[in-house]
Amino acid sequence: MKKSLFAIGCAALISASTAFAEGGMFEGYLPENWQADVVAAVKFTRMQFSNWKLEDGTSSYTWLFSYDADLKAHWKVADWRNKLNLALGYTWTDGLGTRKSSDKIFYETMGDFNASDKIKPYVGARFETQFTRGYDYSEDEDGNEIKTVVSHFMAPGYVTQMAGVGYFLNDNFSTRLAFANRMTITADGSDAYAYADDEDTRKIEKFKNEPGLESITEFKYSFSEIVTFKSRLWAFVNFKGVEEIDGRWENLLALSLSPLFEFQISYDIAYDKDLDEDSQHKNVILVGVTWRMF
Repeated sequence: MKKSLFAIGCAALISASTAFAEGGMFEGYLPENWQADVVAAVKFTRMQFSNWKLEDGTSSYTWLFSYDADLKAHWKVADWRNKLNLALGYTWTDGLGTRKSSDKIFYETMGDFNASDKIKPYVGARFETQFTRGYDYSEDEDGNEIKTVVSHFMAPGYVTQMAGVGYFLNDNFSTRLAFANRMTITADGSDAYAYADDEDTRKIEKFKNEPGLESITEFKYSFSEIVTFKSRLWAFVNFKGVEEIDGRWENLLALSLSPLFEFQISYDIAYDKDLDEDSQHKNVILVGVTWRMF
């Protein structure tokens, strides 16, 4: 319960801050020392076929909710940045049923100390998990579907603390290197959620602590007032060695079709040895209603 309240509190913190967002219904309330990029979106796609014989087709629909907030406060001594990314989406296909297409809770807070214009020491923390259960789908001998729960809220959950130095070339590019402590948390100790387990012990552990090095590189560029590209490369190396590396590269190209409609192309690559020995890939193309608060 406390973990759920923590996640909800983080979301409430960023949601409340959108009251200061400029360019939307809160225009004019953003303090001079604050910068904000806040976007909420709902995307829905529907295809329905009934006795359609002209060409092959399968009825389906997809919906996705996303909320991205990036807020930064600047003072002479330090900068404070908060990022919140939320996403939840499902796809229903006739004959297959409902499958989850997106599920993400990401909150990050960092304080940069303005030792110079470009090189700054910083400290921060990050929280990552998901909203709902994830399943592995298989069939029995009779062809009936078998759903096996493989993940849910706080299974796994990740909490990371970091302290290091960042290089800030300009508002569009930055790279950071830090000593980090990455904690993997599992809500229970069953075999299905053994993300924090140590294979060398008989007991199934619910908590794993990994000290190491972390790197974050971020880039964003606006080609015009309506076309924006963002990229974030994250990597974590456990002090046990390079074989213990985790990483994620996220890319997003957004095209504003109108004040309320946006076209997006995203491509993510992820690697986590605890989840899969191979790299994971995700590509999404969406058009939907977007509320850009700033």
